[in-house]
Amino acid sequence: MPNFHTKTYNQPTLPTKFGETQFQFVATSSRGEVLVMSKCSGEDFLLKVNKNKNGYLIKGDKITRPSQVAVLQRALMDFRDASNAEATLSNIESKKIKSLEISPYLKKMDYFADEFQTDKEILIEVGFGSGRHLLHQAKKHPDKLVIGLEIHKPSIEQVLKQCELQNITNILAVDYDARVFLEFLDSNSVRSIFVHFPVPWDKKPHRRVISERFINEAKRVLKVGGTLELRTDSDNYFEYSFSEFVKQPKVELHVNKNKDLEISSKYEDRWKRQEKDIYDITMVAHENSENVAKIGRLKFSKNIDFSELKKRFEEKILRGDDFFAHIEEIYEIDDTSGFVRVSFGGAQKNEHNYIHITKESISYLPDNVLATKDNLNAHKLIEETLYGICD
Repeated sequence: MPNFHTKTYNQPTLPTKFGETQFQFVATSSRGEVLVMSKCSGEDFLLKVNKNKNGYLIKGDKITRPSQVAVLQRALMDFRDASNAEATLSNIESKKIKSLEISPYLKKMDYFADEFQTDKEILIEVGFGSGRHLLHQAKKHPDKLVIGLEIHKPSIEQVLKQCELQNITNILAVDYDARVFLEFLDSNSVRSIFVHFPVPWDKKPHRRVISERFINEAKRVLKVGGTLELRTDSDNYFEYSFSEFVKQPKVELHVNKNKDLEISSKYEDRWKRQEKDIYDITMVAHENSENVAKIGRLKFSKNIDFSELKKRFEEKILRGDDFFAHIEEIYEIDDTSGFVRVSFGGAQKNEHNYIHITKESISYLPDNVLATKDNLNAHKLIEETLYGICD
């Protein structure tokens, strides 16, 4: 994560624009944590100023960080110069900064919620890593749209660079949780879903991609004859996944062991040299599915009096049936506005967001939280609690 250290910190007068970045306002918690609202290359995000015994560490806020590291690098360089900070340690120097040009193949979830349409068959890869298999599929099927899901930002940037170098134009890269992403897609619109070498999560099985819910969503979006393909080197993950597949009331499965594919990752090459077993489970879809309504975003039903909330705020953990909400911290911008940091969701996916409250409005930051069943139930807990505090 890009950051710099400085012995002294002089907060610039805000709002201001310096270089390519707009710095809008500062929010401060009761514990002294400082957040700086920033905008660069069309992206809104927070910088975080942490005081320590050696001075200050200034970095991007993890919850709101932009999709491309280069955007955060640029903003940190501009903030360093705007605050006249002398960096004692830094990894944001200009000689290391990457292009700020936003790739047309990198898509936010807003695009899939509001704009996405295609007449092409869709291939999806979950966790594409180095991108070898993703790029191979795109070149092999130039008439199809290949969507790659990955949360490791350097892997995303590596694939985007290869798209540019190899003139590959049928890939969309998405930084989002695959367990939720499928809900954005039309029924019967996908030819293949590849889940190759997912993290086994032996100690945290609730974080696994393969689950009854994911399989059901895959069956919905797959065309008749379409496939969901799991490939894993983990004995435990194979056994767990197979048990999830056979729970389905009606399903066609194909199982292979140590099958060679047309392309393999560097990790798979290493595992083969180590003579590790590799398992494949392929599920074939046989039924057309009914269309479902598009998932919207979470919205608050009414505004909140921030000044009253601040007086009576306290950290709370709220629990329901298989979902939760954690109201964590409050930050003041001024007497009538601020942030509340929250985490919430269910076993499949947890959200980490801020609630931005002003005299005129209240919304999540980032404002792209999906109204899934778990999120909606948790959101209702948050609303009830915050409104209850202010009433």
